[in-house]
Amino acid sequence: MAVAIGSFEEGELRELMEALRDAAAHDPYGEALYGEVSHGDGWGILIAALDGSRSLHYRSTRPIYGEDYARISEIIPRWAPGVRVVLMAHARAASEGSPVNLMSTHPVHAHSPWGDLYMVHNGQFLRERLGDPGGEDPVSALHNDTWLAAVALASRIEGRISRGDLESLLEAEDTGANLGVALLGGDRAQVVVGSHYSLLGDDRDGDRERYYRLYRCGFPGGAVYASSTIAELHMGTRRCSSVGNGEFHSYVGSDGYDVWRFQ
Repeated sequence: MAVAIGSFEEGELRELMEALRDAAAHDPYGEALYGEVSHGDGWGILIAALDGSRSLHYRSTRPIYGEDYARISEIIPRWAPGVRVVLMAHARAASEGSPVNLMSTHPVHAHSPWGDLYMVHNGQFLRERLGDPGGEDPVSALHNDTWLAAVALASRIEGRISRGDLESLLEAEDTGANLGVALLGGDRAQVVVGSHYSLLGDDRDGDRERYYRLYRCGFPGGAVYASSTIAELHMGTRRCSSVGNGEFHSYVGSDGYDVWRFQ
């Protein structure tokens, strides 16, 4: 998973997408923890101007590593330099029993009275804590836990995503909730991104921490948040620092961010 916010050169965003593609093809951290050698269950991207002027939401059930670099480059809009954007991208390794279809490919999308909400997610939520009626609802059966989480969050917010809204969502966490969320409405987009995962005190905690570690990397025009496989193995961490477990950053526009911390 990757989230970028700010003003970027086209080449910077393309390099980020190429790093995601390479990380999805072989994820040694996911292999160690879950036996997930690759993330081949679809991929997607959201890129939107923070002033609300335009956006693009693209998803595919193909593995991102099945796409060539030229195809990925074509998807990224050629916007004028200086346009402040949010980009969220994700390559999916579906949990066992989770549907593999376009609706469950990230970024998932939900509507709210305050704008369109998009979410990328590494980890798993407990569906029953998100209000999933189980087999009684054929619609929810077609969607994964991340879509249910996006719908649950969209139903709570009033104006903007609050710390309490996010805390309520984290109460449904199962294995982890590394999240990127964008609320697009009007001329002041909100982006929330951060890392939260459960440590169990056993001999697998090292693998859990390595897999769910999230980095914030500084760029001249903004910041990029990248999962450990992307940052450590394909971007380099020279200009990056790890985001603590339970730490989330909330941007309104892109002029600085508030820090929310959860146990």
